[in-house]
Amino acid sequence: MTIRVVNHTGNGVANANFSKERYLSPGWMDREWERIWARCWLLAGLESDIAEPGDFFVFDMGREQVLVTRGSGGEVRAFYNVCQHRGNRLVSAERGHADSFRCAYHAWTYDVDGNLAIVPHEDQFPAGVPCGERSLKPVHAGVWDGFVFVCLANDPPPLKEYLGPLADMLAPYRFRNMTLTEDQTVHHHCNWKAVVDNFSELYHVDFLHPQHKRMVDCCNDTVHLFDNGHTGLEVKGATVNPRFPIPEEPTDIQSAQLRSIGLDPADFRGRVLDVRRAVQERKREAGLRFGYDYSPFSDNQLSDVWQFNLFPNTILSFSAEHLWILRPRPHPTDPGRCFFDKLSLVLFADPALSDGTVNLVRPGRSKVTLDVSGSRPTDYRRPDRDVFEHTEILNGNRTMTDTIDQDIELLGGVQAGMASKGFDRVWLSDEELRVQHFHNELEARLE
Repeated sequence: MTIRVVNHTGNGVANANFSKERYLSPGWMDREWERIWARCWLLAGLESDIAEPGDFFVFDMGREQVLVTRGSGGEVRAFYNVCQHRGNRLVSAERGHADSFRCAYHAWTYDVDGNLAIVPHEDQFPAGVPCGERSLKPVHAGVWDGFVFVCLANDPPPLKEYLGPLADMLAPYRFRNMTLTEDQTVHHHCNWKAVVDNFSELYHVDFLHPQHKRMVDCCNDTVHLFDNGHTGLEVKGATVNPRFPIPEEPTDIQSAQLRSIGLDPADFRGRVLDVRRAVQERKREAGLRFGYDYSPFSDNQLSDVWQFNLFPNTILSFSAEHLWILRPRPHPTDPGRCFFDKLSLVLFADPALSDGTVNLVRPGRSKVTLDVSGSRPTDYRRPDRDVFEHTEILNGNRTMTDTIDQDIELLGGVQAGMASKGFDRVWLSDEELRVQHFHNELEARLE
């Protein structure tokens, strides 16, 4: 096993153990609200959901709601989702299009730039209505590669500065060109940090996710540590886990990858460890015919799975053609619960490049049906968000893929165990370096 660590911070990583109270205490929850959620840049949603002026979506974050809109001049704007008359929630829809925002209580109406435009019976206010002062309260907003971020702080650092070098590292993936194919939220019975911890280490993979040994090498990974608590992970894909016996023939998952790019799995009998390189070479050689421009990528990026965590709560797990956005959001009052979002996106083939002979993108359980070229369906419609309790996964009525289902089933037990008198401290190994780095940043901000 080889873990290569690339430390972009220049700082060591200490704090290999800490108290369980951060997962259980309402006091911790209050401090996190004031010093994490109210100060950090947070991934609010997709820029594709506000493509035109007047498009909007509402971002739920703990105790607050943020209304994100495309302004009349095309700029992205964000506001607290509250009417400035008597404090009613202004917009109740999750997303949509509006020419203006009208409060359902007393019909105060705001334009898409947040300006107070209409006050019924305005002459009945003895002090008048200073419309400029009573416009919607703004929230800082920024866009990076198709993602909309918001920050509740009064004077936050620029978004690009907050992201640091990882923004340039991830630029080849062009997330802005990917299409949403599934939108899910599970009401989960664990603290939001337990979810981040889970997606910050590979220590558990061999034991909880046996299917992974058929498609990735979790023994020889590269860990990245960044300022501001961000972390990254590079895992070799299109291969097998060398901790286990190497099979004679490509696994079922490798075979599907080979066939999707026109290669015969039978040619790799006795050569399973050559599959990864063959996938890289085939994509490099035939990518344009498949409808994909792979020129910005390194060879490793054509086969491998990367996962980068943006502090505090955004997990991006991706390859050259796919992206999962995993985002645990805190419950407003209960430290033992959270809302866990999973957004699945696909980079569809570009018909202008493709000759239509190969379907490279296979979203799996996505609701999108692809044609033979793998291009975006002409009747595409943004999927509705599916919201459900974690018990729906436990009883098999919902799925977020086998891997995440296994994580969700286990994390409820983690939270329950945390509350036991028989457990007092988290105790971390070097394989959990990203977990340590995340909690170091958390503690530094809370102090």
